[in-house]
Amino acid sequence: MNKKDFEKYLNLAMSTGADFAEMYFEKKINRNYNLLDSKLDRIDSGNSIGLGIRITKGKESYYASTNNLDSNNIEETIKNMLKNIPEEKAKKVDLSDLVDKTKKVSISHDEYPVEKKKELLYEIDKIARDSSTLINQVGATIIETDSSFTLANSDGKYIKSNSVLTRLMTTVYAERDGEKQRETVDIAGGKGYELLDDYNVEEETLKVSKTAVEKLDAVDFKGGELPVVIAPGFGAVIFHEACGHGLEATAVAPHLSVFSDDFGKKVATEKVTLIDDGTIPGAWGSSTVDDEGNDTKKNILIENGILKSYLVDDFNSKEMKMKSNGCGRRQNYKYATTSRMSNTYLAPGNDKVEDMIKSIKLGVFCEKLSGGSVNPATGDFNFAVDTARLIENGELKQMLKGITLIGNSKDILKNVEMVSDDLKISAGYCGSKSGTIPVTIGQPTIKVSKILVGGRE
Repeated sequence: MNKKDFEKYLNLAMSTGADFAEMYFEKKINRNYNLLDSKLDRIDSGNSIGLGIRITKGKESYYASTNNLDSNNIEETIKNMLKNIPEEKAKKVDLSDLVDKTKKVSISHDEYPVEKKKELLYEIDKIARDSSTLINQVGATIIETDSSFTLANSDGKYIKSNSVLTRLMTTVYAERDGEKQRETVDIAGGKGYELLDDYNVEEETLKVSKTAVEKLDAVDFKGGELPVVIAPGFGAVIFHEACGHGLEATAVAPHLSVFSDDFGKKVATEKVTLIDDGTIPGAWGSSTVDDEGNDTKKNILIENGILKSYLVDDFNSKEMKMKSNGCGRRQNYKYATTSRMSNTYLAPGNDKVEDMIKSIKLGVFCEKLSGGSVNPATGDFNFAVDTARLIENGELKQMLKGITLIGNSKDILKNVEMVSDDLKISAGYCGSKSGTIPVTIGQPTIKVSKILVGGRE
């Protein structure tokens, strides 16, 4: 599709008096290399191409998508959408010159030989299995995504950009006397195979294998309201879910968030500065522009405990009377954009991890959190802790199993007592109204003075 095509479709979309129209044309290639049972189990690949069309009028937004790029089909799709727009004066669209925001990588997916990808997966399998006779299974996966999009809208914006994502995931399984445990590690980035320059395969694989074996000795724990220490990196999923989603305009604009009326108010201890930054070079959740064609930004959401900003996309900016801040995101052309997180992290502090541990008579050290759920309207959450240890009399003790963290987003923000300087970010996926997107979450080690810890006893 070229400039003339986009202008033709946009002028049709604006022909009955719509306030705004947008065309989002996307091409995407996905490849997965999967190793299981010490052999390359399969290589999956998929290509997609399509067009997303959005038309807005007042507070209403209409969206359609198609992978049939025949001109007659696109025009018919737009005409069907216009049945929702009352006849008013047409608005003419003239696009600006194309702005190219394409991101380049050092080692593209096609430049890195398939044989080297296979060798990497087999190497991981061997290192894990050789580390202990208790390792009975290893799964290793490489995920590659290359996508590009061109966006044109009735404001005259005409821009193209792309995304390159690479992820290496390893899951190690251990078993003894019928007891089974597993541990997972992954490295991911918005870059090509230069990603491996920051990754010591042997060290990380040995570490995850050791933890899987140690978890075989994990014991049940009674739980209760206790202080907890949450390790750096993926532990920040608790802030992503319990706080981040409540700061997205998707929930704030319709007053469905517990934070909707808290702008400018103190919502956390002074230890808490929460940032969402889509500009971090090479990060899994970064991009040069968002999916509405706006430059991504570093947005300080909470600063020293004060709520300073929300994540605002173009559509919700009008309702909230706030400027869009580069956070309009979508899974692909099939979804309309909405406000989403990118790389969300808790800023580092000056406290020491050893002081956190020493300050606790009885508590839990949460090394890795897994899944969870939150109700944005109330802030109530429940998270499973995948890897945890007992803290007793200021020392780390045995591993625990069956641990959950139960609480409220506003409560946990007000109970963050200590924040260290060992910030780490981890990759993941986030699902919401505009589909499943890559995000990173991060934090230093933190101490929460009290939270309800669920156990099995």
